[in-house]
Amino acid sequence: MKETPTPPRSPRPLAAFFFSLLASAIALGVLLLYDGRVLELKKARAEIRQLDKQIADRRRENDRLHAAIGDASRQSFPAEKAAREDLHLVHPEDIVLLYPPGSLSGEKPTPSLTPAPARETSPKPAGR
Repeated sequence: MKETPTPPRSPRPLAAFFFSLLASAIALGVLLLYDGRVLELKKARAEIRQLDKQIADRRRENDRLHAAIGDASRQSFPAEKAAREDLHLVHPEDIVLLYPPGSLSGEKPTPSLTPAPARETSPKPAGR
């Protein structure tokens, strides 16, 4: 007697789909974990966070310096202002310019009417 061949098994498309999905997910996970670019991306993101923090710190420092410049330009240092204007004191790093009388206002100084006293000159010893 001759055996009748068994009919081939019917393909199970749903099982094949899930098996393929699982294999692809594992392959993609392995590829991502061992790919150097993923690690570079993590390092770059950490560096970006650090640089953002530094930028924020620099902006706070910049704002503080702008406030100090504003205070200085408004002369909000009353003790220094009084020392300079009322007491005519000078900071050691300041340069003092002395102008002859009337040179800034355009007025000419009036010459004195009394003649200047004559100078006495002593005779110089001869031969020396």
